[in-house]
Amino acid sequence: MDASSDDPESIVTNIPLTDVFGAHPKTKIIGPLLTEEEDLATRFSVNEIGRIAGVDTESVEDHVADLVAYGLLIETDELEDRVTYKLDEDGEIVDDIRRLSDALFERESE
Repeated sequence: MDASSDDPESIVTNIPLTDVFGAHPKTKIIGPLLTEEEDLATRFSVNEIGRIAGVDTESVEDHVADLVAYGLLIETDELEDRVTYKLDEDGEIVDDIRRLSDALFERESE
């Protein structure tokens, strides 16, 4: 199933990062994953990332390698023959992006 920004499960429209940096697929992928902080063990398949980000699966596949190379995502164990990914919570870049996202969200709600 391909996701789109019209997907009712997509939360990308609620992410201040896309308001500031645009709706590039990489921004749309990272933004929703930042909201999953409560469960740091959460791992997402390409299909799941596409669904929550409102990005088609092919686009997620095109960009996930870059996001891994940038140190934003890490590849985790395979789930039912599918590779899964999660934010690199040990990485300084993810902390910086999360702080920026939180600050933008606070400013937006003022």
